[in-house]
Amino acid sequence: MRCCLKALLFCVCLLSACPETFAASGPVSLNVDVPAGQSKIAAKLPNLPKGTLVAVRIESDGDILVGFLDSTSKGNPDIKRPLFAGRVEKKLSFSITVEEAGDHYLVLDNRKGSGSRAVKVTLQAAPSASNRLERANNVLKLVELVLAQLFVFDPFPIGIKRCGEPRAFEDPGGVVMCSEYVYVLSEVIKDQETTADLFWFSIFHEVSRLLLSNWDNPFSGNAEAVDELATVLMVMVKQQERTIGAAEYIIKNPVKTRTMEKLFPDDNHPLTVKRAKNVLIWAKDPNLPRKWQPFLVPHMQTELLKKLKQQPTSWTDLSLVEKELASREKKAI
Repeated sequence: MRCCLKALLFCVCLLSACPETFAASGPVSLNVDVPAGQSKIAAKLPNLPKGTLVAVRIESDGDILVGFLDSTSKGNPDIKRPLFAGRVEKKLSFSITVEEAGDHYLVLDNRKGSGSRAVKVTLQAAPSASNRLERANNVLKLVELVLAQLFVFDPFPIGIKRCGEPRAFEDPGGVVMCSEYVYVLSEVIKDQETTADLFWFSIFHEVSRLLLSNWDNPFSGNAEAVDELATVLMVMVKQQERTIGAAEYIIKNPVKTRTMEKLFPDDNHPLTVKRAKNVLIWAKDPNLPRKWQPFLVPHMQTELLKKLKQQPTSWTDLSLVEKELASREKKAI
């Protein structure tokens, strides 16, 4: 599960990019000197797939021309048909969608300049919107499979889809998040890590709600009980810091929290200040996960119980685990 959650951060980075912007998955910055009377290939972007989104930011200490080019049939920059051409005075930013798969080039042209130019180039690329959704759903499918290895429950889908508006979740029978919700969340917060914290808690909140419903728990419709279980599950899979990060952000940023409450009609997502205060207390309570074991152990997969018996965690109630295993062995006879 921990590996899946690391991959889920990448999923959030992908989804926080709308068709005109780009995921914060690690831009590349280059410093290029272009002598007077010369042009220079500042960067080659090899084998870009069709639909790739490329963002470019250029800072120069003087006027210079810039071109974004694809390849000719001989594999050289096609200077006769630039996909983008512009002039940089001090700063210039632009984005472009790759129409033809292949090598692409960023060219700086100082042939008409009277002095050398010192240029800083920042490049960032992201898959197409449809590819981003596909890759994000592949990551969430792994989360779905891992949950099935931890607990016994009737399967439900976990995924992301376009909904046409920034709702948190669309499918009451599964954990299906709207991609627009993730994008707007990231635009308000302006920080990928914090967006991931809140994204993760939203996912675990819905997972907890459906698990409680699966297990015929009368509190499946109670947001406080669902939040508490979500906190417990995140602590159990070693995501305590993510839980604390989500709660602390909501508490410490009341203005942005009110903005999000207006933007998102969903009462449960993201957290309210009142709920976040409870989550923060629970996440810092070292005894809480153990208190939930009488409820959770009967729903754990047998293989997980065997592993906990061999390698107990800080929250493992060994007597409960052994009792449950003995009961299952007795029933199997």
